[in-house]
Amino acid sequence: MSPLFLAIGHFCNDVAPDGYVLGGGAAYSTITARNLGCRACAVTAVGPDFDRQQPILAGIDVTYHDSLETTIFDNRYGLDGKRQQFILGVGGELGGHHIPPQWKSADIAYLCPLTGEVESPITQSFGRALIGVTPQGWMRGWDENRRVHPKRWHTAEAILPHADILILSEEDIAASPEDLKQYIKWTRIVVLTKGRHGATLYENGRVIESAAYPAHEVDPTGAGDVFAAAFLIKYHETHSPQAALNFAHCTASFAVEGHGTTAIPTLDQVNARLRKA
Repeated sequence: MSPLFLAIGHFCNDVAPDGYVLGGGAAYSTITARNLGCRACAVTAVGPDFDRQQPILAGIDVTYHDSLETTIFDNRYGLDGKRQQFILGVGGELGGHHIPPQWKSADIAYLCPLTGEVESPITQSFGRALIGVTPQGWMRGWDENRRVHPKRWHTAEAILPHADILILSEEDIAASPEDLKQYIKWTRIVVLTKGRHGATLYENGRVIESAAYPAHEVDPTGAGDVFAAAFLIKYHETHSPQAALNFAHCTASFAVEGHGTTAIPTLDQVNARLRKA
């Protein structure tokens, strides 16, 4: 039976020229998991303005919890590829009691907060799951103008000893890069992604450098969550960091070649590109 992949975090609305498009790590990761052949499900919180019938979510089981607002981001990219974010809405918090009991036996649990909404004790809600974390939402603050800025992750020590794999970007740790050493001590595997420059994996004193796949970048939004989902799925299958890195880079290379969630590949597409590499 295909593994059950559970994502916990906000689905969000991302500002686009013609309105909103679906965003959020929970959306990107579950679409990736579904496309790669997993049974995908998500626990999220959205407001009354969120479209729960979007065709792109077909085949994904979602438990929606009502929130006063939907999380909304306005992502603006400069010519240098750097992103400036503005947050226009914030959804409600998510805890262990929000997870349906049958999903607590998931094979893979992916914690992917956008605004710090995933409560720290949730890591102890699972039995045998491979627990992956992307900490963007715990490392993100915003000012009175709703401009997003990096901040220090103050709950890391309560979360990481209960997780298996931490995947974060150089952008995530901009506020406190010195904390990476402590994250490595607390977590079995840490993957630091560097966009088109690849990634570095840390495990038990071992360091593995890996290269990204070439891609024609159109929109990098969500690529980190596509990478993370693909990494967790392949690592769950093979227990090989090298195989998981290569598979994740390949999968993410598709995701940046289209807008939003539209370019997330199928397993057949990924395998075809892997064979050509």
